[in-house]
Amino acid sequence: MGNTEIKYKVMLLAYKDIEDRVKNIITKHSVCNIKDETNFKKLLREQTNYQGSGRGFNLNDRISIYLGWFENQIASKLKEGYTLDIIEVHKSYGNTREELLKALDIEYGEDILVLDIQEL
Repeated sequence: MGNTEIKYKVMLLAYKDIEDRVKNIITKHSVCNIKDETNFKKLLREQTNYQGSGRGFNLNDRISIYLGWFENQIASKLKEGYTLDIIEVHKSYGNTREELLKALDIEYGEDILVLDIQEL
């Protein structure tokens, strides 16, 4: 099983003090935006109580899994004043989206951080 089995790349990004133009680039493929601890706790409560459809994973099912994967990193960065987005990139987009976000991470230093990348 090689990379042909990968359907999505899921990226966790944290950002603060950036212009709207850059924020729009980051959030274009966001499936979940986490602004503060209250918002995060509400998301966790709503998503972890979600009963999957049983037939296949839909977006709510996937977000619930992603929140579980990234929970500790999200909580840590919220305390540092970051906003976070979980970004899902379908394999049909290739690596261009991932490379763009990594380039922003490098260019903006501590203002934009790619915290984690998972492959599904």
